[in-house]
Amino acid sequence: MALKRSRVDILGVGVDDFSEEKAVLRMVKLGMDRKNFHYVVTVNAEFVMLARRDPKFARILANADFALADGAGVVLAKLILGGKIHQRVTGVDLVQKLCRAVKDYSITVGFLGGFGDVANVCAKRQKLLHPRLKVAYAGADFATIGCEMKLKPAKVAKMRADILFVAYGMGRQEFWIEKNKKLLNVGVAIGVGGAFDFIAGVKKRAPEFLRKAGMEWFFRLLMEPSRIKRMSVLPIFMTLVLANFAKNLFKKF
Repeated sequence: MALKRSRVDILGVGVDDFSEEKAVLRMVKLGMDRKNFHYVVTVNAEFVMLARRDPKFARILANADFALADGAGVVLAKLILGGKIHQRVTGVDLVQKLCRAVKDYSITVGFLGGFGDVANVCAKRQKLLHPRLKVAYAGADFATIGCEMKLKPAKVAKMRADILFVAYGMGRQEFWIEKNKKLLNVGVAIGVGGAFDFIAGVKKRAPEFLRKAGMEWFFRLLMEPSRIKRMSVLPIFMTLVLANFAKNLFKKF
């Protein structure tokens, strides 16, 4: 299903420049395309920096049907580098709003990943909110340290879903989708990071005013100080973005 797209190059990673509302509509269309497999990535600054170090990961992002601006840093970078839409499309919001959008249709959804029973809890909460939502699958499966990345054929029948949310965390879920895309019987697989934890109530999400201010990352750092090593790439990311902007600007003169 060919859909018109507009991407902004952020340090070598193309990020689609459209609103959350448009993103949801397009994900629904991909889910309805039962003849083809599609996948979607939700990009933050860590994604971009990993892609700069890992050519294979860069190819996975480049080949995605859509790359959505998840992180506040990516949204800002997109605006600096020529984008027009100042809005994040987070994994958490994407799960919740897609479930609401498809609840009255024949579109089925699946919840794959997380730890323990979090995928089931997440699915049940969405089902309570939207009783007509058609949940085809919910489970953690390989979400353990040192897990097998390759999907066993016996799992395929269980995972039939038009929209499959994959929550194995940044990088890991994208490699998992890449390894299993020929086996997966889904319309669209969407990497949603730690979305299940927030929806299931395992972790507390930042208040809305902080999210709107682009400070959700700060709240998560307060809640999980161990994330500081991962977030150390943010200043480097913004420095590179500004340097790239300046370089492009000087080329015009």
